Amino acid sequence: MPTLTDRTRTLALLIAAALVAVSIFLPLWGMTLVSTQYPEGLRMVVYPSRIVGDIHELNVLNHYVGMMPISDGFFTELRILPAAFAALAALLAAAAFVRRRWAVLLPLVGMTALAVYGFASMRHRLWQFGHELDPAAAIDIPPFTPAMFGLHEIAQFAGYSYFSWGTFLPMVAGALAAAVLASDFRRSRSL
Repeated sequence: MPTLTDRTRTLALLIAAALVAVSIFLPLWGMTLVSTQYPEGLRMVVYPSRIVGDIHELNVLNHYVGMMPISDGFFTELRILPAAFAALAALLAAAAFVRRRWAVLLPLVGMTALAVYGFASMRHRLWQFGHELDPAAAIDIPPFTPAMFGLHEIAQFAGYSYFSWGTFLPMVAGALAAAVLASDFRRSRSL
């Protein structure tokens, strides 16, 4: 695989920075629940800083089965994600002009750490919502973990969970940064 030219390297890192920066404003993940009572579905969409959708109606239903309410304030992650994305975008932009491998490696390690933390945190939060049920709830259901991705059933609801652009674009940015880093290593070995 050939090494990247300086111009292509700079462009790839600036595109990666822009992709991460734009992701601050895009949805990360969503879920749609459908049942006979809600044939059009109830939706919840998670952005890096907030949760939108049919949250009130979902919280009313969740109350009957003893689930904790969905709210932005409950998720500490929503307070740090916009700043983390902005910092990573700034590091990628800086790496475009700093011709050192560590300058690319730093945001790449940060992106990987944030992704691992994000997926682990999401898995824990989904488990928490389905397992920490109020035993005094009006409707008794067995503990469950909503799916992070794909089709699933929760009581009489069919659900579909999906990742969105706010997750995919940082992955593309990470792939661009990894390609630049690999090219930088090849270039240093050929000198």
